Amino acid sequence: MIHNKKIAKICIIKNKDNKKCQQELSLTWRELSLAVIIVVFGFLFSTKEFLLFLNTLNPIYGFMLYYFILFLVLFVFSKFGFVVMNVKIQNIVQVIGSTMIAFAFFIVVSWESAYVQYITLGSYGEISNIFLQSEDGAVWYFWYNIIGIVNIELARLLTFVITPFVLVIVGGLLVTKRKLL
Repeated sequence: MIHNKKIAKICIIKNKDNKKCQQELSLTWRELSLAVIIVVFGFLFSTKEFLLFLNTLNPIYGFMLYYFILFLVLFVFSKFGFVVMNVKIQNIVQVIGSTMIAFAFFIVVSWESAYVQYITLGSYGEISNIFLQSEDGAVWYFWYNIIGIVNIELARLLTFVITPFVLVIVGGLLVTKRKLL
């Protein structure tokens, strides 16, 4: 089990004379480690080489690989106490935090975005909107189409690395009942 020792404190609200912190936010090794693992998975599972390999597999082998990866990720998460979060979910804020962590996980392993279409087939072509209505599909659409990040590599990093990192950090803070503001 990864230690839950605090590694950083950030003062959110200072008192009137700006000398003493009234409310602070702390980050633990567990939260940071989980976010880093999600970042590594996001980086590796969105590489051109991995996606081209995945595209060579038939649906059964692809499905088996997907669940092997899911098993490994859940095993790693269990070492962090995140399978059941070592926290009893008691309120809506914790539910939102858990949902954010799950959302980050599925961004990393879903492979149902226009980015995957582009990498595996060389163009965006005709893609069903239903195919793109997934975690990574929606986040890719946000960065590429709405925000306008047209550099493929930058949009990939924003979709599969930066967004999951932020979701896991904020979700972990919410699950463990620490206030953000």
